[in-house]
Amino acid sequence: MLPGTFAFVYFGGARADLYQRRFFGLRRVRWRDGVEGRGMGPYHVSLVGLLRNVVILAGALLLLGLVSACSGGTGTNEAEEPANTADGPDGGGRQGRNPGAGLLASEEADGGLGERVGLGDVSLRLFDVRDEDILYYAPGPGERVASKDSPSGEFVAVDFVVTNDSASPVTVRPETLLGDAAGGTHRPEEPLEAAELRAGQSRASTLFFAVPNGTTPERLGVRLAGSGASLDLLSDRRGEIPPADHLRVYHLYFQQKAYEEAYEMYDPASTQDVTLGDWLTFYEPLWGSRYLRLDSLTRVFVVSDEASFEMDRTFYARDGDPVADPILNAPVLQDMVKTEGAWKLVMGEDLVDDIVAEVPQFTPPPEDPPPDADDEETTAPESTVPEAVPEAERETTVSEPTAPELTAPEVTAPETTAGRATTASPAGDYACSDFRTQEEAQLYLAPGDPYVLDPDGNGRACETLP
Repeated sequence: MLPGTFAFVYFGGARADLYQRRFFGLRRVRWRDGVEGRGMGPYHVSLVGLLRNVVILAGALLLLGLVSACSGGTGTNEAEEPANTADGPDGGGRQGRNPGAGLLASEEADGGLGERVGLGDVSLRLFDVRDEDILYYAPGPGERVASKDSPSGEFVAVDFVVTNDSASPVTVRPETLLGDAAGGTHRPEEPLEAAELRAGQSRASTLFFAVPNGTTPERLGVRLAGSGASLDLLSDRRGEIPPADHLRVYHLYFQQKAYEEAYEMYDPASTQDVTLGDWLTFYEPLWGSRYLRLDSLTRVFVVSDEASFEMDRTFYARDGDPVADPILNAPVLQDMVKTEGAWKLVMGEDLVDDIVAEVPQFTPPPEDPPPDADDEETTAPESTVPEAVPEAERETTVSEPTAPELTAPEVTAPETTAGRATTASPAGDYACSDFRTQEEAQLYLAPGDPYVLDPDGNGRACETLP
């Protein structure tokens, strides 16, 4: 700005009147500083005036150029945030601009898991932090499902719910940065797309961070709706999460093939007849064949330890069209209970019946025919006890009938495409002989151990299996 200011002062000095009159076309000029007094003729005065007009125009153009240069560019005097050149201790994670680097530098956390954190017109609540070996995602109805391995070891998944607290629609797209216990930082594997939320609307989403194996996530820096926050991932206050957010995340898990996490959201008292193995056997074949979207939640009632919601949902076929099943797409009631300080879903009888009906049942082998009457090994000779034989002697001379020992063939559960058994014992019962490995049997260990797979009660089913 200094050159522009200097030019303005110079051209606004003692000759300002002359320059302005010449500039606006005034012909008769009388020099105030004695130009004519130095013996110059009228032609010299005209030539000098012409030259000075040229100087005035050049100065004006220079001034305009300097002003334009000072007002151009990005329109901000803020310094650009530094680029991230080492996202993690081992160089893992995506590199580039760190939108939340300043947020992670704060020593004070604005909240933790389960706490509601206000960010301008919206609020954010972290639901859970988990690790995944493979990232599965279903982008939307009719879109192809996909999977992705972590380029650096594993994924840290951060589930959260964002709510529009204003009375007008807002568009949200959080910028985030994950900090680990070793001091490394990691950007999301895929930035979230911008989403528009209606007034009062909430939406569940998940951020995935590619990290080296064994990484302990510690902080999450978030910038959303023009505000920033630093969240402590080691502070657990998930008991504050309202029941409606549990239902939102539950439906989100079905878009990520996180079936085990969805099963764990149920109250164990309602899953006595459906083990995790049954659940996976029922849902895994459906991955990619249909898409489930939660359209709306309507609260029926919420008290201290019970809640009920009406859910409007839409099921979509592989081609993206809604499933033509009015019963499947009809509104349903979902009951919830609060156990041990956390809200849990209650598995309804209809879902239990559907899973039990779909899970293949084990067919027992046919019984052996009754023994032949001519078979000497299975026919006991008739014996007669004489009256004179003493009691002790009678006990040694009585011939007891002997039945042959029947050995049932060992049952081997066939393997599914996912590598786990899809057969069950009669009437939904299971035994260790139904499984090939201990890990396989562990999936069917239900609360209360109704199938006696864990006789010593140490939490491990069928420990004798490999």
